[in-house]
Amino acid sequence: MNEQLAIQAKIRSHFAQLQRKNPAFSLRAFALKLDISPSALSEIMAGKRKVSKKMAVKLLDRMYLDPKESEEIKLLFDSRPSNQTVEGDGKSVLQKYKKNINFLKLSSDQFNVISEWQHFALLSLMETTDFQSDVEWMAKRLSLSVPEVQKTLQRLIDLNLVTKKYNRYTPTNESLTTSDDVANQAVRKSHYEDLKVAEKVLDHCPVELRDFTAVTVAVDKTKISEAKQMIREFQDRLTQFLEDGEKSEVYKLTFYMYPLSHSSPPGDKNEN
Repeated sequence: MNEQLAIQAKIRSHFAQLQRKNPAFSLRAFALKLDISPSALSEIMAGKRKVSKKMAVKLLDRMYLDPKESEEIKLLFDSRPSNQTVEGDGKSVLQKYKKNINFLKLSSDQFNVISEWQHFALLSLMETTDFQSDVEWMAKRLSLSVPEVQKTLQRLIDLNLVTKKYNRYTPTNESLTTSDDVANQAVRKSHYEDLKVAEKVLDHCPVELRDFTAVTVAVDKTKISEAKQMIREFQDRLTQFLEDGEKSEVYKLTFYMYPLSHSSPPGDKNEN
């Protein structure tokens, strides 16, 4: 499979995945997510338009893929010297991939820990008073499948965030350090995941066990930076308050503040 077939297949499969989660998700919405025109996206998916390496990097980054999966496709776009055969180029790409495999695995694990909610949820579950080092018990408490819990535990162990000794899982309290590129992509994806989880909670969780509040206001945008700092300080105080006592459940606290109006139309190239 060459680079064009690879990027086309990935875009089509990613679009299909999004549609399975939301049947109303349109090609126009997908194009907006990828920051490309619907017509160009349609031509790429149909194999009628070639994708440059620069465009491929942009599209892959906008899909928030696992770094390992994304890098495998990006490597196919490496420029090929005119006097080099396809076979030689294939060996060149393979050698480069082998050199990066350990870094890519680490980046992939880091990406998934940050972007997928169940990793930090499992770490927090280990702090509850009734925690049991039983995979089925953990799966039931977090509404996950047993294979999902097993995969999550292994990833946490690989990153030295959890240890297993005498069949007991224990958090190491080690910090997770990653590159800015991995962190930025992962955090963006995590926000999307948070919204999906919140939607499910809104439908199924009793109101006395949750709180969703929102207010719309006209603001002085010069105070946004200070407001963000105030939110972080409040988040720290609230976290400390909730953690002080008997820990029996795992909760997710999310705070969102975003503009509904724009000083110039969205996407205006002249806007700084």
